[in-house]
Amino acid sequence: MGEFRDRWTAVGLEHQVEPGSSNPAIVDGHPLAIWRGENGQPNIWHDRCPHRGMRLSFGFVRGDTLRCIYHGWGYESGGQCVSIPAHPELTPPKTICAKVYPATTRYGILWTNLADEPSSPLPDLGPEEGWHPLRSLYVNCPAETTADRLRGADCGVPDAKAGNGGDGIATIETGSGLTLLIAIQAVGADKAGLHVVARGEDARASGQRLELARKMQRLRCALEAQ
Repeated sequence: MGEFRDRWTAVGLEHQVEPGSSNPAIVDGHPLAIWRGENGQPNIWHDRCPHRGMRLSFGFVRGDTLRCIYHGWGYESGGQCVSIPAHPELTPPKTICAKVYPATTRYGILWTNLADEPSSPLPDLGPEEGWHPLRSLYVNCPAETTADRLRGADCGVPDAKAGNGGDGIATIETGSGLTLLIAIQAVGADKAGLHVVARGEDARASGQRLELARKMQRLRCALEAQ
């Protein structure tokens, strides 16, 4: 699977991963399965069943177990296979285990780190309270280029000033006291994901957040047009 840089990468907004769901994602061309069981804990795995290689993101969740859609093999949140329907009396060997990556939330964003031994700290922009989700969108532009272009992109927000919040993170400050946090996901060579949350008085109103979410479409067009 190759070696990955030790850094935390956003893969979506936390509320987008609903209990009982399994969803695909890609980071640096690497396929991931994101799922959440009844216990509410998000899980991020390599998107491959150890049995026959089927994508686990195509699977289904039962309780706190993810089952492969191909043969129904079940895996608990730690990645261990716990059930093989064709052999119900068999206790699966400990060697049958999905590749598991860390999954954590901060600022309403879901993050992972694909390094073999992650040690880098999570992005830190101060208190976690007060952030509200806007939307996720994807642009046909490399992640590093996207970060550079954000400084001059037009998102339709008056007096917007873009800044650098760290590796894979950008912030946009507005004259109205509103802060947008944009976590950039490197999807592939020419594609990036933008996961956007907001903080400030205006971000509390659902109508204002909806309007800001619409303006993110304008931001995407501006990034792709440069």
